[in-house]
Amino acid sequence: MTQEKILALFREKGFRATPQRIAVFNYVYEHRDHPDVLAIYENVLKSNPGFSKTTVYNALKSLCESGFITAITIDGGRIHYDANVNFHGHFICKHCGEIYDFQLEEPVSTLPKGFIVQKKDVYYSGICPSCNNKK
Repeated sequence: MTQEKILALFREKGFRATPQRIAVFNYVYEHRDHPDVLAIYENVLKSNPGFSKTTVYNALKSLCESGFITAITIDGGRIHYDANVNFHGHFICKHCGEIYDFQLEEPVSTLPKGFIVQKKDVYYSGICPSCNNKK
């Protein structure tokens, strides 16, 4: 996504566009492999040597809170980031660690009165086709 498109997207939602937020969002958007904070930090640092890990954490937090990306925790505590904020599921391969997106129908919630759903996560774990074929 171009910087101009990112700026327009941020402006549309009244989100302050800082160089840090732009760089972090662009990396997550361009890398659909669900990077974790270390991958984001190491790669963003290459073109932005002044960024600290704290800067990246703060940008990720702001981007998540504003709905531009989502944080997913599916493999024992490590947080991964996803720019696809539409409802979908994830599959993590227990052999290679890859995380795959898959489409789902939006679930119908029949929660008792008074409950407010704030996040819906669906994930499966197992063995991906690539690893399964290596057996």
